[in-house]
Amino acid sequence: MIPIIILSVAGVLSMFIGAFKWKKAALPVVLLTGLAALVANFLPENRSEVPQYSGMIQFDGFAVNFSGVLILVTLLILVLSRRYYKDAAEHLGDIYALFLFSLVGGIIMVASNNLVMFFVGIEILSIPLYILAASERNNLLSNEAGLKYFLLGSFITVFLLLGTVLVYGITGSFEFDKIYAFLEQSGGNIPVLLRMGILLIIITFIFKISAAPFHFWSPDVYQGSPAVIMAFMATVAKTAAFGGFLRFINYAIAPVSELYAPIIAVLAGLTMTVGNLMALNQTNLKRLLAFSSIANAGYVLLALVQLGDNSNSSVLYYLLVYSIANVLTIGVYLTAKETTGLDNIEGLRGLYKSNPPLAFCLALAMLSLAGIPPLAGFVGKYAIFADAMQHGQLVLVIIAALNSAIGIFYYFRVMMMAFQTQEEFPKAIPHVVGYSAVLIVCILALLGLGIMPNLVLGVFK
Repeated sequence: MIPIIILSVAGVLSMFIGAFKWKKAALPVVLLTGLAALVANFLPENRSEVPQYSGMIQFDGFAVNFSGVLILVTLLILVLSRRYYKDAAEHLGDIYALFLFSLVGGIIMVASNNLVMFFVGIEILSIPLYILAASERNNLLSNEAGLKYFLLGSFITVFLLLGTVLVYGITGSFEFDKIYAFLEQSGGNIPVLLRMGILLIIITFIFKISAAPFHFWSPDVYQGSPAVIMAFMATVAKTAAFGGFLRFINYAIAPVSELYAPIIAVLAGLTMTVGNLMALNQTNLKRLLAFSSIANAGYVLLALVQLGDNSNSSVLYYLLVYSIANVLTIGVYLTAKETTGLDNIEGLRGLYKSNPPLAFCLALAMLSLAGIPPLAGFVGKYAIFADAMQHGQLVLVIIAALNSAIGIFYYFRVMMMAFQTQEEFPKAIPHVVGYSAVLIVCILALLGLGIMPNLVLGVFK
């Protein structure tokens, strides 16, 4: 609960900074409080195995670990935002406040022990993102992205509310542990209305992680949103949604795996296939990353079909390394867009001749997303696939392996564009200390976690 308090106060403080036009103070204040929240998150005082606040929230090891990933990735994105907003963002304090409030919503989601609290968390996460997606008021694509995300997100909230009502009506409780006990005692005789309620809540999660067939919003929203906002959606928001989904399965509906497992299995195969096939023909880098995000959601869903002892760690590890690779990619994209003015992968042409270190960063990110050893992305996929194999999901693992092979093609296409030597960037690329530090941290993380994966894979043991 301590990180939520720190980040909420920081968000309010950032709004005051914006009101008094102290634009330059906004980012330092937000970063310092974010670091304080990250440290406080792992303090023993913040951790509790007992649900708090009338059983609505629980900062156990699961919540602490997922919250740590959410805060860390947000800090990396905020540092990158300094470059993105260096000549713009009149209301910078408000933008950073929205980042922090959305992060708070994500932390609430992964720590929820109650359907009402989960609803609160998902709304706190989503509403700032609707605004941030449309924050470039003079950009029609940004306006369109914000409107689409708002309309579809508001519509899917109805599914969550209706599902919550049905679950409460049958079980008599919003609390995960009591829902779990009810399902355990039912002996498989689950009322139809309860089945419908659980399925409606699952649909909400499927939308939030942009899994097929509820993936159609993400390419347009990702393309139209400002780059740093898109990075936040693809990493922090997706990690929070998966954390909430995993917690709901673990703590509430695990006794009825025969109900949800076949559905998730079909969605996993469909999602990774749709994402990879649609990514093949993309020329806009943000749309390509959107379909890559969909494909990666399919891989993570593979771990949720049948949960085992290693499933929590595998999902956390995969989401962390996927997020870091995406932050690294967006970091390179910011420079390419600033230098060439192009949104498509053609804007990366000749990057190696102009700036070899930056091309090296992009190569590492693409290789990790493609799952090439010894980078962390390979270990993440291996952990997910191995966990699925242990639970007899051979067909799904084969589908996932074939999809990974398809993914290699478009990840390599992006990488090779940067290493073409016929052309080079039209001008020198300026270096910014914070920007370079984020790229270095991401590189070290992808290499380090690939060599020593147990730093994360062992956290739930």
